[in-house]
Amino acid sequence: MHVALTIVISLILGIVAVQAAPPEVRIVGGKDTTIEKYPYVVSIRGSTNKPGCSGTITSHQFVLTAGHCTFGVLASQLSIQYGSAFVSPTGPNIVGVKRIIRHELYNKDEVHNDIALLQVQKPFVFDYVWLAPVRLPPMNFYTPQDEQGAPGTIVGWGMNSTFGTLQTWLQEVDLMIMPDKACLTKQWPIYKPSPIYNICAWEQGKGQCNADSGGPLFYDGMQVGIISWSYKPCTMTPYPGVYTRVASYVDWILHKQMLYD
Repeated sequence: MHVALTIVISLILGIVAVQAAPPEVRIVGGKDTTIEKYPYVVSIRGSTNKPGCSGTITSHQFVLTAGHCTFGVLASQLSIQYGSAFVSPTGPNIVGVKRIIRHELYNKDEVHNDIALLQVQKPFVFDYVWLAPVRLPPMNFYTPQDEQGAPGTIVGWGMNSTFGTLQTWLQEVDLMIMPDKACLTKQWPIYKPSPIYNICAWEQGKGQCNADSGGPLFYDGMQVGIISWSYKPCTMTPYPGVYTRVASYVDWILHKQMLYD
């Protein structure tokens, strides 16, 4: 079946359609969840104060997200809502962004090194119930590579279908993290995941969609991926969602946090 692959990327300021631009990234097939289960997940919004991307808290001052969520915007235009499964333009718990730290080798045309840190204006105070740092994987960690793949979970406030609606309550969905070989050998029409810097996950009718960018992919309690891109329609067979492989950037994350702390 022929599918017109007009590809779009979900930017922090909204959904912008661009011919042959990076593919767009609510979670599809998800269900309501709680902030107590994911106390490190945050909503990121732009100058219109509408939720656009997601991220995770890595320390008292920093939020981890996708590089493309920070492209073309100023730190002063961004804000972060934290400690709440319910998101709205008026809060609660909104903090401004002091600094954007995007990966130096981020490539918007090929969607490589799609990772960034946001330094908040006021440090988070962890209570380890509604607010806590995410657990990062060890350097160069790889999920199980057998044929069955590995169980994963993604969360976010994105659309529930390609032309659906943004969610105001945090959603979660379980899916399978694909073995790298199964992901990389697919006949990708335009963009291709990197064997070192990407990870893929998908399950029939489940996965990322518009405005889920920057959100986490979890395996065994660790954040192993950052939602980066996918082809439309959302969860389109046979293409999985593509994530930035966090384990390849742990040293970069720690170095930048030390540098700007």
